[in-house]
Amino acid sequence: MKALLVQPPFAQLNAPYPAVHYLEAFLRSRGLETRAVDHSIELYRAIFSRRGIVRAFDAARSALGMDALDRDSATLGELERYLSYEDLYLEWVDGIVAFLAGGDPAFAHRLAQAVELPRGMRAASFLAARDGRIEESEARSLATAILDDLDDLVAYSLDPQFATVRYGERIASSASSFASIRSALGASPLLGSAYEELLAAEWRRQGEAPDLLLITVPFPGCLLGALACAASAREAFGPGMKILMGGGYVSTELRGLRDGGIFDFCDYLLFDSGYGSIVSILEAEAGAPRERLYRTMYRDGGGSVVASGFDEGDEASGDPDRRPATRCDEAERLRAVDDEALRSIAPDYSGVNFGRYLRVVDSENPMHRLWSDSPWLKYRLAQGCYWRRCAFCDTSLEYVSHYLPVALPPLLDAADAASEKSGLYGLHFVDEAMPMQALLAFADANRARIREGKRPFHFWGNVRFDSSWTGDRCEYLAASGLVAVSGGIEIATEGGLEMTGKGFDLAGLVKALVAMRRAGLLVHAYLIYGFPDQALRDVLDSAEVCRRLFESGLVDSAFWHRFVLTRHSRMYGEWRAGRRPGLEPIDRPWDFANNDLGFAGEKAYDELDGPLASALEAWMSGDFSRGVGRAGKKESQGRASPELKLVETLIARAETELDAERSGNEGRARWIAGMPLLRPESGESVRVLWAYRGEVASTPLDLPAARRLVEGIQALAGEEGALTLGELRPRLALPEEAFRELRAAGLAGI
Repeated sequence: MKALLVQPPFAQLNAPYPAVHYLEAFLRSRGLETRAVDHSIELYRAIFSRRGIVRAFDAARSALGMDALDRDSATLGELERYLSYEDLYLEWVDGIVAFLAGGDPAFAHRLAQAVELPRGMRAASFLAARDGRIEESEARSLATAILDDLDDLVAYSLDPQFATVRYGERIASSASSFASIRSALGASPLLGSAYEELLAAEWRRQGEAPDLLLITVPFPGCLLGALACAASAREAFGPGMKILMGGGYVSTELRGLRDGGIFDFCDYLLFDSGYGSIVSILEAEAGAPRERLYRTMYRDGGGSVVASGFDEGDEASGDPDRRPATRCDEAERLRAVDDEALRSIAPDYSGVNFGRYLRVVDSENPMHRLWSDSPWLKYRLAQGCYWRRCAFCDTSLEYVSHYLPVALPPLLDAADAASEKSGLYGLHFVDEAMPMQALLAFADANRARIREGKRPFHFWGNVRFDSSWTGDRCEYLAASGLVAVSGGIEIATEGGLEMTGKGFDLAGLVKALVAMRRAGLLVHAYLIYGFPDQALRDVLDSAEVCRRLFESGLVDSAFWHRFVLTRHSRMYGEWRAGRRPGLEPIDRPWDFANNDLGFAGEKAYDELDGPLASALEAWMSGDFSRGVGRAGKKESQGRASPELKLVETLIARAETELDAERSGNEGRARWIAGMPLLRPESGESVRVLWAYRGEVASTPLDLPAARRLVEGIQALAGEEGALTLGELRPRLALPEEAFRELRAAGLAGI
């Protein structure tokens, strides 16, 4: 049996989205012949090629000729500048894309030295800020600016819904009716021309029809592309091939699906992880009863959407009058299939050409750039979230609620194979929140690779800023390859942290951030504003705390999210149970996507959208003097709220507490400094020296104690984790001052 797996446009540019590669590995483990393709990067490269840009300019000329008189002077001027630069764009575009994909490094010199190159609004602004010339090290930034300018041209001339990663997102996100989706698909020039050409070539390359076509829809911006792919495949291969769709968008937005129109494009919708669903579909197609289907929706012969195999209480099984629901006859076995796959399956990147992906530079901020300017191998250490209590989070859905750590050996084997083939050793863990014990186990395994003569990995991912992030653990993880973390602060006030259910207070947050800063980790923070019943004062106080965290070097980058109430969140569930009487959700008629809800009072926060974004941009650029101003109001910078005065006090307290913890005996012993050496001094005295963080630490000891120390550290480095600090201390039998020196400079307890 053959399966083709497709990532439709548009997802990220720098690396493959992992969903299809998880499914590819799973299907291969069950004996299917599989191939996974990324149409997102391929369509982007087709659009941003000489041929694609010729099409954009032809369309721009036609559009300009039809409505030039209706354009404002600024827009008309920009369009005329594009058209004047047409030959230069055609000359440069293929070289720029190849350069951003890692090819032709010498192209940086041409970008730096060229007197004339295509200058749209962004490229012109970038060059003007540098007096018209750049260094070779800035070439990728300029190349990105030129492509961003072309984004605008494509959106104007070919498809107003075009945006890299977020194509048609406004249309698909909680679209109440499938009719609007169908209409948008029919009106999409890009999906009807450029993508259709790519798909036709794909089907020719495929040859005979696959038995299964699996299309992942992780984001709203991928839905239109998924439908275009499915429609084209059906026309090319006929009804014998079964088309399956799943992914994050399906699992969150379509759980209450009533409109069966999407089944004009696919045969089945898969929910949650999808492994058990696929097995149930294969069995049903092989002759098992329809009651075998597990966490799956389909359209029956009468045109009704049927939800099969969902747990009692799941939204998918809760609307029997509008959507019939059936029980799965082997739900327990198929749940076990899900869990085993979640534990043991890692993505199969063997068929990926990482040279197709682009390293764009959308920010000069080093933390912010991690998402876009490097190709990462994406894995996860656990399914779900070990906390799963945040008020705003989709805690009723499996991707959050079903916590299950993965098995480390298959993950390491998969990463090892991918690294050997691709030459990439950077891993991005895409967990909801990396669990500390799994992180420490991965760090141990990564250090073991070094002892085995293998190249270690470097890695980053999402975390919770909770008490598991001790100073010693941060030091150990940083020494073992961790480079950065991203996590939710949400609302940086005591009331805000309690309101959102984060599970830590402001003091705990600051302490975790101080520990991360000491270890040299980059930190990105997710921030929320506009929470129901959140006072405007609280938003401004939160912003001021964040400004001070930036200024203190505890946060390197951040992003403000306007709060969205979702149907699967904990707080909505509490409202339905009568435990949030102050919340007033606003629903609207729907029969398609339905996750996002409005709520009474949400428009009160509109005035903060611009000021918060502007202030954050300034902080990320190193300008910490900028506060959050509102129309007609003073800026929040320097506000005298008693809570805000605590920030510096909390930082000082955290420093003191972290210093005190370094003298303790808790945790497994780890040595993260250079190996100790002996320097003879007078008589029987010697000085033990070792390198740590670019400096040489030392402690004087008598010769027997020095030898015990050297032998003990050598043994510890060779078998990390064999001893706790409490067991190591009496074995070394060092003077108190010498042990404190070790603890301060290289001996960690995790």
